[in-house]
Amino acid sequence: MSSAPTSSPAVVPAAGSFRTLLVPLDGSAVAPVVFMTAVQMARMFEAQIHLLRVLTIDPVFPPAAHVRPDGLEPKLVADAQGELKKWMASVAGVTFGPALVVLGDPWRQILDVARAVNVDLIVIGSHRHHGVDRILGTVSSKVVNHADRDVLVVHRRTRTD
Repeated sequence: MSSAPTSSPAVVPAAGSFRTLLVPLDGSAVAPVVFMTAVQMARMFEAQIHLLRVLTIDPVFPPAAHVRPDGLEPKLVADAQGELKKWMASVAGVTFGPALVVLGDPWRQILDVARAVNVDLIVIGSHRHHGVDRILGTVSSKVVNHADRDVLVVHRRTRTD
């Protein structure tokens, strides 16, 4: 008599197995939820958080604005670093790495930074896009599909009561 294969119980990571977290933040409504989820995890696992902002320059931005040196990119980077530092100063009891700001395609930059910093987990938000974004893929779905490390996707919950 043959028996059906049994699955082994899910393995819960031991405390300390997620030592470094990469947390890409944008200006979306889900960003605070992503940040606080990462903070809770960092406290639980005694992990270090690396906040990341990926900047993109809209392709419809006038070509003349891309002339160097224009001061636009350094200003955008400085502003983004300031925002990330505010996030970092808003909580206690968590260790943060330096605020990271890069320019480029968001999902590729997130993966590149994750490898460069050698993080154990990427904590990213989902915007629940529909239509064309659903077909072409969102940043979070591309990160999940191409990552070579664990990814936690955080959704903004809506109240239904």
